[in-house]
Amino acid sequence: MSDPYRATCASVVDAFIAAFPAFLKPRLESVAPAVDVDDGVRQGERWLVGELNQWAIQTAAEQRSGPLQIFQTAVAFPTAALEAAGVPPPQRDDSAAQALPGDLYGLAPVSSRDIGGEAWRAHIEWGIEKARMVAEVMPAAGSDASSTPTTLALAAVTMNQSDRAAVHLVASEKGLPVKHWRNPGAIVSGLENEIPRWAVVDVDHAAADEAVRLLAAAGVKIAVYGPDPDDIATARWLALGAATVVPHDRLVAVLESWFPLQA
Repeated sequence: MSDPYRATCASVVDAFIAAFPAFLKPRLESVAPAVDVDDGVRQGERWLVGELNQWAIQTAAEQRSGPLQIFQTAVAFPTAALEAAGVPPPQRDDSAAQALPGDLYGLAPVSSRDIGGEAWRAHIEWGIEKARMVAEVMPAAGSDASSTPTTLALAAVTMNQSDRAAVHLVASEKGLPVKHWRNPGAIVSGLENEIPRWAVVDVDHAAADEAVRLLAAAGVKIAVYGPDPDDIATARWLALGAATVVPHDRLVAVLESWFPLQA
């Protein structure tokens, strides 16, 4: 792991650990001001220290979780303490419940901005450095499939039926065929026969990372889409090879701007 990357990891660890108790205090007071869950906070902090320090010594490729996800998981300890004390969970909106189903009391941060300015800056610097490292090791576009013809077609990597229907509708209006590739094996097999000019990849797909790498290496123009991608997520997907990263509700507009008037 390069020294600059190791330094950004260390900065994230220091900032996230330092912010943990102060971040939780007002949230816990809002949910249950009369309940003592200090032991849960200390347990969460100890777990966070161990997990982040282990994360920081891993290579970029070995880091399967990001620091924000680790921080979010650490609130499980004060959450368990609140449950044990019989504190009723507040009503949460559907989007919050789907994003963090185990965060019953709304303790976890949605983004590193919530943790504090120092943590947010460290998180951004880490994301930029990781994106730079990934970009340096990406294979040149088309290097593995130079003899395979490129066709006016769209590849879709999503298991969401509504998204698939929307993509089909836009493509059919332009007379374009759509290839639905469910997993990396299908992508590799498909690219051996033809290279679609465009592709869309759903961030919620289990193989989204590998799909973007494979398609980008073949020279496909990729739109990665998902719910409100932040700066770090955008930088990461662009580094993996995406041409653009858009919110879910902008996907159709992007495709319409990409496709020719006639196939």
